[in-house]
Amino acid sequence: MKKNDNTVILILILGLVLFALYSVYNHHKVANQPPPTKTSTDISISTSSSRAVKGELAPEIVGQDLQGQTVKMSDYRGKVVILNFWASWCSPCKSEMPELDKAAQEFASGSDAVLLTVNMTDGTRETIDKARQYVDGNKFSLPVLLDTEGKAAQAYNITSIPTTFIIDKQGVLNQYFSGPATRDALNNYVNQL
Repeated sequence: MKKNDNTVILILILGLVLFALYSVYNHHKVANQPPPTKTSTDISISTSSSRAVKGELAPEIVGQDLQGQTVKMSDYRGKVVILNFWASWCSPCKSEMPELDKAAQEFASGSDAVLLTVNMTDGTRETIDKARQYVDGNKFSLPVLLDTEGKAAQAYNITSIPTTFIIDKQGVLNQYFSGPATRDALNNYVNQL
C-alpha cells in the first residue's frame, strides 16, 4: 500500500510541475503578442459630445460600407441624414428593410436627404458575411455601414433595434424612434426639415 501512496504523490507532484510550466509558458506567450490592429471595417466616432443627445450635434460616424468604401456622415452636411441601426437576425428590422430600401433609392435620386444604415456587426450573432448575404439576397441597394466594434451603437445609445435617428441639415440630432420605420414616415420627417 505504501508503494501506491508514493506513486499517487509522485503523479500529483508531476502534474503540479507541468501545470506551473504551462502557466509560465502561456503567460510569456500572451505577454509577447503584438497589440491587435484595427480592421478596415472599424467605425470611428468623433464629435464634441461622445453621446447622441437630441438638439445637439450628432456624433460623427466614419466607417466602411459593404463595398469597402469609407463613408463619413459629415459628407452629407446640408442634407437630412436618416440613420438606421439594424441586424439581419432582427424580425422588425427585416420587416422595415423593403421600405428603407425604397426610401434610400428615392433620396438618392436628388432629394435633400440620405438614408444610412448601420449594421450591428458583433462578429457572432451578426457577421459581415451574414449582413452581406441578407442585403445581396434581397437585392437591397441601401448604404450599409458595419459597426464591428459597437462604437456607433454606443455613441447613439442603442438599446433596441431597429432604431432610427433623424439628423437635420446642420448635423443636429432632431428626432429618434425605435421600431420599424416606413417610407411615408421618413418622408414626413424630411419634409418637416
